[in-house]
Amino acid sequence: LLLTLVYTASTRSKRSRYEEVDMVSSENAGNGSPGYGDPETRERILTVTWELVAEHGAGLRLGDVAKAAGVSRQAVYLHFGDRAGLLVGLVQHMDQVLRLDTAIEQVFAAPASDELLWRTMRLNTEFWETVAPVARVLLAAQHDDDAVAAAWRDRMDLRRGVFGSIIQRIADAGDLADGWTVDRAAATLYVVAAFEPWRELTGELGWDHDTYVDEMTRVLSGAFLA
Repeated sequence: LLLTLVYTASTRSKRSRYEEVDMVSSENAGNGSPGYGDPETRERILTVTWELVAEHGAGLRLGDVAKAAGVSRQAVYLHFGDRAGLLVGLVQHMDQVLRLDTAIEQVFAAPASDELLWRTMRLNTEFWETVAPVARVLLAAQHDDDAVAAAWRDRMDLRRGVFGSIIQRIADAGDLADGWTVDRAAATLYVVAAFEPWRELTGELGWDHDTYVDEMTRVLSGAFLA
């Protein structure tokens, strides 16, 4: 899908760098499906979206994103399809910027189950601290906005999967306390580590991050470990 670029006679020879990127992206896109296009343009759109959501909330318009990123509105559609696709792309981009995959690998490198839980809580508080401005917006708007709900659910499903693997690791080591199933323990860990309890403890009740990690590890170890 080719973008239509309108120029006046005086500016025709002065095409901006961003417009050129959009044109190239469109020519390479083939059928115009989301996911095509120049990677630098995509990253710029996501960076701007992160800033706009943190500053102004989840009710952003694609036109506002395009303007702030210096691209056409069609370029945003080219990369993400629609607003829901953009927000899902944003939360995935946040994970990439934070190198979440590497951080999770370090959690699973823990030599013992108690250390595994400690590393889990350390990563949890560091993650929420970094993404808190966006998380507050998405959480508040998810029930009234299908696009926001899709983005939030995408990340929560990922977290549930990771916590399930953590509990499975504890069970495989023979350390899961009697009375727990992997599914129920994973669901409990998912809820305990959620954004709202973290925000209440570290924000309203004034826990620093070390206190959060140590106390939550103590509670979880007492509950889950044999």
